[in-house]
Amino acid sequence: RNGMSSFLVGQNAVKEYIEECAALSIAAQNEDEACFLRFITHLVIFIDSVLPDFSSQLSLPQEVGAGGDSNDDTLCELLLLKYISYLSTRRDLWSHVALYCSLLSVDNILETYSSFLINIHSDHERKMALELARDFFPEGLDCCILRNVVREMIISDIPWQHAPGEEGTPAGVNSADARKMRSIHWLCYYPEHWPDALVCSNLLLRIFLLSEDVGTEPSDSNLLACKILCDKMLPDDLADVAVMQCQQNDEHVPMSISLPMAQNLRKEYISIDMFLNAHTMYAQFLDVIANTSPTHNSKSKMAGGTQNEFEKGIADKMERNAFRQKKIGLCKIIAKAASRAADASMEVISCSGGWLIDENVSLSEEDTDEAQSRSHEMSAIRSTFLPKIVFMLYEVLDKAASWLEQVVYDTLIQFGSGSEDILLALFSTFDESDRSNDDEVTSDVLTTSLAAPGYWHSKALSLASVIGNDANMLNQVLGSDMERFQTLIAESHVKLGRCSNMDSLFDR
Repeated sequence: RNGMSSFLVGQNAVKEYIEECAALSIAAQNEDEACFLRFITHLVIFIDSVLPDFSSQLSLPQEVGAGGDSNDDTLCELLLLKYISYLSTRRDLWSHVALYCSLLSVDNILETYSSFLINIHSDHERKMALELARDFFPEGLDCCILRNVVREMIISDIPWQHAPGEEGTPAGVNSADARKMRSIHWLCYYPEHWPDALVCSNLLLRIFLLSEDVGTEPSDSNLLACKILCDKMLPDDLADVAVMQCQQNDEHVPMSISLPMAQNLRKEYISIDMFLNAHTMYAQFLDVIANTSPTHNSKSKMAGGTQNEFEKGIADKMERNAFRQKKIGLCKIIAKAASRAADASMEVISCSGGWLIDENVSLSEEDTDEAQSRSHEMSAIRSTFLPKIVFMLYEVLDKAASWLEQVVYDTLIQFGSGSEDILLALFSTFDESDRSNDDEVTSDVLTTSLAAPGYWHSKALSLASVIGNDANMLNQVLGSDMERFQTLIAESHVKLGRCSNMDSLFDR
């Protein structure tokens, strides 16, 4: 009734009525006033559309203007912000938030819609909210909003509470970390967002890696989160598609990532994935070697009194062949696990251009705080994990060699002087040299066969040249661990000398 009367009286009365209603709505804390808030908000939106000059004369409530901070928002914007805040609390009204946000200034859209999206955790609702933003907001603004959302969810320690529609947490990963991992899904729905998805994926991976305990071997806690993120939550071709998007130089994406920077990000992602794969292979090797015994008893010989010399010879040959075949099966298991772990670790150590080292320089992008923070984090990860991967690789090689030495000792114990032929035949089965089957077996097989301990000691000794190669940039990160490494290399030299000589290996 007062509203109708004010419109009959004149402009000043309308202005006073609207300002009074707006002040009451903005100050109200009770959701029961939502109907009145909706009414006054839509009234001011209508007036702002048809009478923009009159709308600009509407004064802000005194309590807003009396604050110490300057406020450049109009009364229409303040009412919209209040109404959007109400809509955000009603899940059944979330589909209307983008429409009302589109009536705000660009700065307020960025801040308000970003805050709204942070609280959406259902995949269906994420897609809905993003599609509406792309429909109602200026082109490219959705990317800026998602950058805010994902970074905020990754960096901030927001208290975790299960949200409706949120997926379950993967086993072994805490709920807060799982939510951070899933936040990157915001940037995976449209290809033009994938370069930013790569940026945020790398950011989260660095956070996880840097939270590892420096004084221990890589644990399964945050490395498991990293592995799940790379293997199960991110698109398989994320890094490659991100680079291709940057090659297209999409003008609709504001502050797009340059191609050199995208190539650096791709190498960073691949480098971390290399390390995670190496750690997985290392853990699998340790499991295999712990559950595979190098010793076993040969089958009991037949009673000597019932056999003639010919029968004894046949029985002895059959026993030796059965023993050798059993050893071949065991050695295949260890050689396969050790080779996979060693190759994966060597891929990290000998990464082209250096592991986690940028190859392309973009001075304009390197000047930002985020780029400098990234550089420092990558350097810290290199210093922490490269020494670990070096010693993980050495451990694989040394343990494989030690296990195979136990095979040799087990054979010597059970067959005595006849062991040499069994072992040489075993080594020949795994010989990686170009020797043909008709060639006589020589002492070279002691370092060319995957079943010979000397082969693995030789590979351990060759690590010295890998570390010394300046192209791998490993000297500076080993630091105080260099003395320990040199001690291990000296031990491998002694072990190789013992295992590459038939007299000492076969205990002649």
